[in-house]
Amino acid sequence: MQTSMTRMVPRPSAGIIDDIEREDNKKGFEPDELTAFHKLVRHLVVDGDRRAVDAGRQARRTLAEMTVVGQRR
Repeated sequence: MQTSMTRMVPRPSAGIIDDIEREDNKKGFEPDELTAFHKLVRHLVVDGDRRAVDAGRQARRTLAEMTVVGQRR
């Protein structure tokens, strides 16, 4: 009878990528860069609208309104 010193190595059930994804999913939702950008733009629009109203004006919304900068109506 011959004795062998080898054994079967079990196949990995999940790789390192799966482990990283699992840890990331535990952290919960994280807003991406685009969401943060949209939040900043919304803030700037609201701030600009408020400043325009305080000055007795209305913020320009169309391209035609924006191109008449410096011209009085």
